[in-house]
Amino acid sequence: MNESTSTELPQDFPGRGLAWRLGTALLVGLVLTLALVVWDNTRRSTLEGIVEATAVGDTRYVSMPEPLPPKPFLPVAQLDGRPLVPTGYKRYEKDEARMQSVGRDESAGLTIYQELAKKKATGKPVDYFLKAGPGEFLKVRPADPAK
Repeated sequence: MNESTSTELPQDFPGRGLAWRLGTALLVGLVLTLALVVWDNTRRSTLEGIVEATAVGDTRYVSMPEPLPPKPFLPVAQLDGRPLVPTGYKRYEKDEARMQSVGRDESAGLTIYQELAKKKATGKPVDYFLKAGPGEFLKVRPADPAK
């Protein structure tokens, strides 16, 4: 047996310091990523929200009275403090994706919509719609203050 090999110390790996620094940096990065994921998951309700701008998925419908009341109709909802009255109790079939939300009546729990293509700057009263069923809407207008 050769004595010189048993007394020699093994040579140090030349990239040992760099490997330790790289390994430490990767470990710190992974721990930081894990901490951020856990922190984001605890705040998920404040970070994420669903805003529905169209009538798609709205399941709150205006209730239709039976029997239908005579004119003048009573307000069924409010938009910015203005009462909205039906123009009639005819149900209009509309594409829910083309009905844009313009407000909400919190007391009645109804969302008020306008048809996207129908927004006009004419002197006519603005038509709003309340969802009466899947694909069906009730046309409403602001109540005339003179009446």
